[in-house]
Amino acid sequence: MKKNIILLASSLFILTACGNQPAPASNEQSGEPGTSEVITPTKDGAITLTANKDGEEVTIVEEQVQAYVDAMYAADEEAAPSEDEKWELRQVSKKDYPDTYLGKGVDAKTYRDTGNKDKDNFEKFLLTWDALDGATGYKVYLDTDKDFSEGATTFEVTEPSVEMNNLFCDSTYFWKVETADGAHDSAIGSFKTKGHFRNINAAPAYNVRDIGGKHTRDGKRIKQGLIYRGSELVDAEINSTLNHGVTLNDENKAIFRDELHIGFEFDLRKADAIGTQVGSSLGEDVEYERLALGSFADLWNNVSAADLKRSVEIFKNATPDKAVYCHCWGGADRTGTLIFILEATLGVNFLECCMDYEFTSFDNGAHERYRDRAVQNYDFPKFIKAVYECQEYAEGKPLKDICEEWMLDRGVEQADIDALRANLLEDVPATAE
Repeated sequence: MKKNIILLASSLFILTACGNQPAPASNEQSGEPGTSEVITPTKDGAITLTANKDGEEVTIVEEQVQAYVDAMYAADEEAAPSEDEKWELRQVSKKDYPDTYLGKGVDAKTYRDTGNKDKDNFEKFLLTWDALDGATGYKVYLDTDKDFSEGATTFEVTEPSVEMNNLFCDSTYFWKVETADGAHDSAIGSFKTKGHFRNINAAPAYNVRDIGGKHTRDGKRIKQGLIYRGSELVDAEINSTLNHGVTLNDENKAIFRDELHIGFEFDLRKADAIGTQVGSSLGEDVEYERLALGSFADLWNNVSAADLKRSVEIFKNATPDKAVYCHCWGGADRTGTLIFILEATLGVNFLECCMDYEFTSFDNGAHERYRDRAVQNYDFPKFIKAVYECQEYAEGKPLKDICEEWMLDRGVEQADIDALRANLLEDVPATAE
């Protein structure tokens, strides 16, 4: 069933999603969603699409983030030109980390400081078309299926444009426009979202991103729309002085519930950091569980078998209709360490695992986190050093195998690791980058 969203041109509203593909966000206010009629073939093509009309590519991460990513890839290529070298953790010196790290010379802090520090790490873009004389409004259809047979997301607007974000990365979308009365329409246009990273606009929550989109060393890709990471979430009615400016109203909650399909809130905070919260801030029907995990070397060395096994179980049971939102306070350290290990276990290479950790630095609501940061408890180098000190590293095994052995040594069953990978990984589509 398709969703019809009425947009009236003003403040940000997150659209109701259709099917398993999240609906994009628009900067325009919506009325009540309803069921739309079946999309008909092109009538007369009287409406001319002007932006993102012929397979154009759009960037969905902010410019300074993309510049940092490009620089890290370039440093990786220069330091390790062969495919085998790229994927091996062993190429990194355990003696001088991070000075001899592959990304030497690439400083995330520099990219943040030289860019617009007040911007978030996602990028909005416009779909536009020429206004048609006499038109009182327009209906816009968006889908990943060029035949719009899977159920398109539908917008109703009064002006000839729609601004959006939160689309899947490295994906092709198709769209068309009709006049509000259905008398005229456009040809079908298409565009492709670039990159392997999907940062999310979910204000007032910050530092929110999908772990999906990243490629693995064995030719797979993490599925998008299953596991999200980010800052804490606090219900506006919870009387807690311990939240950090992330108080949600009903409109904010709709981003997580209706667009991202969050059905499980996985909270890594300690008991003294949750105030009076006893369930999910997103609603009673969203499952909630709290495991007070540590961060960095503390998590690697001291996590309990029960907590690790439960974490794996939560991740391996994520579905498009019951996605997992994993968070601590800022989604930086405890969340960052656990997600690093999860992505590495899935087969993501060391470079991209480090980049995902450092992306926190680019979000204007979060704290600066860099791979060489070693201040008090925020000690990413000690975490990597702990990885280096395990026997599997000494044997020259890749990061994926090191993390798998680490899980097995702490009581996680091989069948559960296999199920985790089966659920979260997919073949890379032929059209992907």
